[in-house]
Amino acid sequence: VEGPTTSGETAQGWVSQSNLFIESRNDSTTARITSGEPTQEWTLDFVKRMLSDFRFGTALGTTLLLIVLIVPLQFVLAIIMALVLQSQIRGNSLFLYIFAIPLGISDLASGILWYAIFTQRGFLNSALVSLGILDSPYVFIQANNQGWMIAAIVLAEIWRATSIVMVIVVSGLQAIPRDYMEAGEVFGANLWQRLRYIILPLLKPSLQVALILRTILAFQVFSVVVAITGGNVVTVLANETYRWYDPARFNNPNMAAVYAGFIMLLSLGFSMFYLRAVRSQEEASKTI
Repeated sequence: VEGPTTSGETAQGWVSQSNLFIESRNDSTTARITSGEPTQEWTLDFVKRMLSDFRFGTALGTTLLLIVLIVPLQFVLAIIMALVLQSQIRGNSLFLYIFAIPLGISDLASGILWYAIFTQRGFLNSALVSLGILDSPYVFIQANNQGWMIAAIVLAEIWRATSIVMVIVVSGLQAIPRDYMEAGEVFGANLWQRLRYIILPLLKPSLQVALILRTILAFQVFSVVVAITGGNVVTVLANETYRWYDPARFNNPNMAAVYAGFIMLLSLGFSMFYLRAVRSQEEASKTI
């Protein structure tokens, strides 16, 4: 909304469900009035409010779904990419530069790039129409097509962050003595057997670190989701944290802190569970 005030100044503002923002300007001064929920002391009532929030369950489910879809695919691709870089094929240094490109792009820029691919007039539709696969552009990104929205987020995250896992795997491969690989070749082990019985067992410490790090980062996915979906149709826990904190919407730092703390507890709980599972497995193998 916009209109003149009684003093002749121009006031601009907007109203959400629980927030009022007004900005008044004249030639010499700028004043802002922001009114949200009244400041309250933090209590457990905010936790109850989060659990009863109708968007909480959806955000949690979407976050866990993205982790289940993204992390395994990233590990498979990262291992393949690392093996390519460690191989003796010609041009493997060129692959290093290609694989490292996403590392220089921010999360938001990556999301915008993949949004441009999936829009109605984007690169994907242009290619499909040119090849005759589609007669007319298909609307991938739309409110009633959440499946394609999730697919776009998964592809964007895989493209953006697989190189992070690859760097950890490459460092693990470089720590494996060459003698082990040569011994496997001498005894006639093929590539799959060397991968299964030599490489993966020796890569276990590196893969453990990569798994914990990547899962923690996956709990924090935010920019890609907002860039592709706007954060309304498909939402995640980090997006709900910002939604409550944003002065233009709910302006409630206490609720935002509850969501942020919940994300931290999920990350901490996963890390402890996985480390304990690994320790139990190692102790069981020693007793055999």
